[in-house]
Amino acid sequence: MTDTGDEFEGADAPTRPEDWTGAAIRRGGARGPLRAKPGGMMFYVFRASNDHLFFGVTDKRDTGDLPECPEGGEWEFFKKFPETGQPRIGFSEKDARADIEKQGYHLNQVTIESGESTVSSVAF
Repeated sequence: MTDTGDEFEGADAPTRPEDWTGAAIRRGGARGPLRAKPGGMMFYVFRASNDHLFFGVTDKRDTGDLPECPEGGEWEFFKKFPETGQPRIGFSEKDARADIEKQGYHLNQVTIESGESTVSSVAF
């Protein structure tokens, strides 16, 4: 432990945007934020009030195109971001755009998988 309370020397608390999981900022900072794709869509993301891993995405500021929120929940505004054409963690811009153009919305269920494994200490 360092005198700043960090477990590792030089460790920073995840308070900078480039440290946020799924942030639309490239690592390294020197290259700056991702740029919006010319003619790209603006994605408006709404989260289910009763399931914080279930999201509805539209290209509008309101929930009018979203289906009814499951199990009596309400759609709550979560965030908006532009289409960049770059890969994102847990979100496919291509699939979202296709769904929105076809039916007016895209649904996204986040799943978190974890696992454990052990490694034998016996050399082969």
